[in-house]
Amino acid sequence: MILSARSPAFFVRLACLFCVINTAHADTAAPTAPAAKAAAAEFAVDPTLDDGPYVSHKSDKGGLVAVWVCKGKIVRKPIAKPESAVITPECGYPKPISVRTENTNFPVPVKFTAKKLVALSDVHGQFEVMVKLFQQHGVINLDLKWSFGDGHMVMIGDMFDRGPKVTEVLWFLYGLEAEARAAGGAVHVLLGNHETMVLYDDLRYVNPKYAAVAKLLDASHSALFNEQTVLGRWLRTKPMLVQVNDMLFVHGGLNPEYAALKMSIQETNEAFRASLGQPRTTVRATPLPAFLYGPRGPIWYRGYFNAPKIESVELDALLTQYGVKRIVVGHTTLKGVYSHFGGRVINTDTDIQKGKSGELFFWTEGKRTRGAFSGEQTPLSEYVTPN
Repeated sequence: MILSARSPAFFVRLACLFCVINTAHADTAAPTAPAAKAAAAEFAVDPTLDDGPYVSHKSDKGGLVAVWVCKGKIVRKPIAKPESAVITPECGYPKPISVRTENTNFPVPVKFTAKKLVALSDVHGQFEVMVKLFQQHGVINLDLKWSFGDGHMVMIGDMFDRGPKVTEVLWFLYGLEAEARAAGGAVHVLLGNHETMVLYDDLRYVNPKYAAVAKLLDASHSALFNEQTVLGRWLRTKPMLVQVNDMLFVHGGLNPEYAALKMSIQETNEAFRASLGQPRTTVRATPLPAFLYGPRGPIWYRGYFNAPKIESVELDALLTQYGVKRIVVGHTTLKGVYSHFGGRVINTDTDIQKGKSGELFFWTEGKRTRGAFSGEQTPLSEYVTPN
């Protein structure tokens, strides 16, 4: 049980809190999407279907096996020495992949300093839009390699679902993480509600392509990211919250009910990590995960933008509690990156999911700007609600 690590006072605090808040699971906060099974039938025999690789640890003899679907056919490659493996592309993700051993120690570091930073969220499988944004602003070069020096990049969740190139997005970030580290920078990949949904087998928003791939590989989409896979292990090392300079990054947002739990950033990350991949029934039946995954939890909350909105005094109390000046979030879609509440909240979900455009948030030695799809950067302005 996750709660066993908490103090007795925490149980009292949590019990009181759940008398007055809605602990409904995130399933009730999201609309219904087409069934993955029906979508699979449409794509299962598509001769143009390309995807992969899916790389798994062999359970019996050691080593790895990489699997692709290329032109609708399965391609498998055994890899004898995973500690030095470089996987060359067959189809799908176009770059060689250097497999590495993930540090699974928790808690992970949660506070960082940087001279410059770029952030975005809710890519949702739109690989080309993400790449163009990064290239236009010098975050990566034409070869898709890190060119942001000692800068930090934060992906604020929701790489999964909706779009057609989730696998490419994940492997790109996996490789970019190592390239940034080698240059003295860092890539911080946070988990959002769609990562947690896939990991516990809620597949309502999976692109039909991935339903077809899973059917062809005789596995569920979630099983392709289980703990025996390279990407599955990598995702399970990722936090939900991280602080860089005076900014706290989280996918949905924080609110007074969350603040009342008095959990540190590390404690929140650990609670989420312990619940990743658990069945939805287990998550719903356990008070702390039920709240964290629920509509007012950190990965689903929309109260900075949608009614009922957080009060200014409540937001100030949150910032004081966590020792930051602003919270940077994704999850709620707007038509650009904006400042809210006088700079205390910044949004980064700019509708990249549609595959046409998007924006980046930049912080450079205190200066905050928005990076347009054209490559232009302009000062961050306060959001004005449309009439």
